Amino acid sequence: MATTMKELLKKISELPTPNFILKRIMDIAGNPSSNTKELEKAVLQSPPLVAKILKLSNSAYYALPRKITKLSQAINILGFKTVRNLAMGIFVADSFFRREFEFLDSKKFWRHSIAVAIAAEQLAQIVNYPDKEEIFLSGMLHDLGKMVMGIITPETVEMVLNVAEYKKVSFLKAEEMLNVMSHQILGKELFKNWNLPDNVIYTAEYHDIPEKLDIEKFSMNVYIVHLANSSINTIYYGYSGCYDIPVPSDVVWNKFGMTAKKYLDFLEKLEEKLDESNDFMNLDTFIEEPEEEESENG
Repeated sequence: MATTMKELLKKISELPTPNFILKRIMDIAGNPSSNTKELEKAVLQSPPLVAKILKLSNSAYYALPRKITKLSQAINILGFKTVRNLAMGIFVADSFFRREFEFLDSKKFWRHSIAVAIAAEQLAQIVNYPDKEEIFLSGMLHDLGKMVMGIITPETVEMVLNVAEYKKVSFLKAEEMLNVMSHQILGKELFKNWNLPDNVIYTAEYHDIPEKLDIEKFSMNVYIVHLANSSINTIYYGYSGCYDIPVPSDVVWNKFGMTAKKYLDFLEKLEEKLDESNDFMNLDTFIEEPEEEESENG
């Protein structure tokens, strides 16, 4: 039953990793001196990816005034990092959320992940955090360690969920009670393998324990995703394996100068935004191949 850290890390290293196209997209999007043509060329190497990015660009979530029909339009209108986030979302949905688990509903868990990304993006605006695309990426990936646990040690995730439900506690609290390696550590190790940005790695590791993070540079990122995650669990949106009544960390609450009124206003606006983004939160939007449209010029 007890799996050693070494065995777990070996199993993590055998999980799907971003292919060279996605790695190239990540590099280009992360480089301030890149240009549209470079990003377009990288994405065009994968026609299925182009089709999915165009489909997602036209989601009600972005509320664009006209239909995007070309990849260059998507890049120019949505921006490099949003296109990168869509590419990463498609990869993660395809590689991790397509799987069926007896004890974990992948579709509901995907809703939770995307809803946290959206909530984090909304919060970033409220607290004037400039890099909302980075926040979206961190929010979307924050809980992927739970899927990792489901794949590499299914018996552990089943026990954690049983304890969480029986004791009415959070997923993390159940992990602590069982003394298993937490989803936060599994997520951190996965993202280190993928060479993802530090903000994504630290958010995976500290989103449930933000008060323990002592690196100022990443605190805003972690704090925003922590409060976004608490908020989505508060309104029971999707499913994250938590059965407690979430209480946001005091450190985060005070940092943002939150009050009950301010928070309730945020939750109300968030629910409206989530309603508008329904198609975006549907796992099938990310994993099903779009219909081929008749067009000469692609």
